[in-house]
Amino acid sequence: MVSPTRARRSPATRKIDIRVNALERQEEALIDCGVDPAHVIRAALRRAVKNWELGPDFVAPSEEQRTRITEWQARTSLAVDAMAVTSLLRAQDPLDVLSKWTLIRGQLEPRVWAEIDAILSEIAAYAAVPHGDAEV
Repeated sequence: MVSPTRARRSPATRKIDIRVNALERQEEALIDCGVDPAHVIRAALRRAVKNWELGPDFVAPSEEQRTRITEWQARTSLAVDAMAVTSLLRAQDPLDVLSKWTLIRGQLEPRVWAEIDAILSEIAAYAAVPHGDAEV
């Protein structure tokens, strides 16, 4: 049996390798929170990209100081709208010499940092509430 041929479409997304880290100002809270900081950062990244869409305008990466603790860095590939990436490339990198992460990080990193702050607040709030752990 031969299956009907389907019109092939070009992919609507483009994968971009990304790597995010916490901010230097978040280091102490990450160390003190009782959860592996790398897990917090990965969770923040998942939350940040869940409903995020790449905008058409270039946003310069923040000058905020990132932590130098490289073990905390979260790395992944992210599928983003191919037309938005193409638009950014034409406007910001017509020679295609920059990493694609450089083109989108100004839009995404602040979202990740906000999620790190939110998770740290959630952890602190959870820790402040007695949970009735019974001693044996």
